[in-house]
Amino acid sequence: MNPRPTQLSPAVALVQLLSENPSLPAMNWEIRPDGELYGRLWADDTRAVSAHLQQLLGIEHVLTAHYTHRDQLMVSEDMRTVWRDVPVRVSLRSLASAYEPALLAVTA
Repeated sequence: MNPRPTQLSPAVALVQLLSENPSLPAMNWEIRPDGELYGRLWADDTRAVSAHLQQLLGIEHVLTAHYTHRDQLMVSEDMRTVWRDVPVRVSLRSLASAYEPALLAVTA
């Protein structure tokens, strides 16, 4: 059975992304039925990964939110772009304690 055309382009883009950027950390990647390449990472501190992906993929806008999970303040970053003609969404989650105290004061 041949892969659906909407899945082939994001699969190729993922191979290119990972082979051209071996320093990217291990992340969960998923190819959605609509052809979107979706990556997610939960880590104590995702700031460096976020900055790297923003530069690499040309992401200009990041939706940042704060929430509580199991009594810990968390930070989520959601990014969307089109990279090599493929829609890409990246979702990062990290502990708010990794961020500057000034940021935490604003969200408290």
